[in-house]
Amino acid sequence: MTTNMVRESAKIYEFPVRDAARIKAMRERQTAKPVIYESGSASWYHEAAIREAERTPKQ
Repeated sequence: MTTNMVRESAKIYEFPVRDAARIKAMRERQTAKPVIYESGSASWYHEAAIREAERTPKQ
């Protein structure tokens, strides 16, 4: 049975330094984009009904 156990210490890694432009670009990619409801099809009345249902308060 081994009685002499050697433990290695933890390794410390340095995070890469990022510049402000890259951080800003990353945040812009993560922001929510506006939803476009118009599909250019002939079912405009269906899409209008969906938008109206979303606007009316639910009971």
